[in-house]
Amino acid sequence: MLAHRGGAALGPENALGTLALAAAAGADAVEVDLVETADGALVLLHDVAVDGGEGRTWVRDLTLDGLSVLLGTRPAGHVELLEACARLGLGVYAEVKSAGRATLERFVADVVTLGMAEQVCVASFRGDVVARVAESGTLDTSWLFWDPAADPLATALDLGCTFVHPCFDLTPELVEMMAGAWTERLWRAGRGVVSWNTVSPDLMVRLAEAGVAAICTDDPRVVPPELRPGACA
Repeated sequence: MLAHRGGAALGPENALGTLALAAAAGADAVEVDLVETADGALVLLHDVAVDGGEGRTWVRDLTLDGLSVLLGTRPAGHVELLEACARLGLGVYAEVKSAGRATLERFVADVVTLGMAEQVCVASFRGDVVARVAESGTLDTSWLFWDPAADPLATALDLGCTFVHPCFDLTPELVEMMAGAWTERLWRAGRGVVSWNTVSPDLMVRLAEAGVAAICTDDPRVVPPELRPGACA
């Protein structure tokens, strides 16, 4: 079970302090967002642009210090995230919004150094990010997508990723499309499916019945007992 944005219903999203709340609420992993700054820091942040100055500024155009000034706080970096999750016994589903090759290589190396290769999956809407991490053969990877007409297996094979992650948050009825041949085709090819974010216990049950490998939710407290860690895998 993935606590979305670190457990957004429990505390500030993508914040280290919220991770312990997610673990206490029963999550076995956290979904978090990472964005690269101009000086190569990979920080916990959902958006690739922030408000400040005369309008929106791309994070990739800001140094970590400059970003911290605009945010009014210094966002946590990826090593702090990994160390916190290691202490809490949490897995990490890292949605990388933006990062170049060197930064991705550093992230993978740090995961390995901390002995967390089995607990970390790198996810992204960006195929280049997924493919670059998959090339290392070290971490699981996941491709996020919006389009229900997309062929998830074809893209998974092209990118070399382990999971696909349909983002059907606004069209939850598409769970019916996924049940049966859609999901089974992925299973047969050795791929898994990560669910979109939901706080509906009924939908969580339907997603599990459709064969997802992990449930993603802002609020781990509402996950039905039968879908708690170990029951949906």
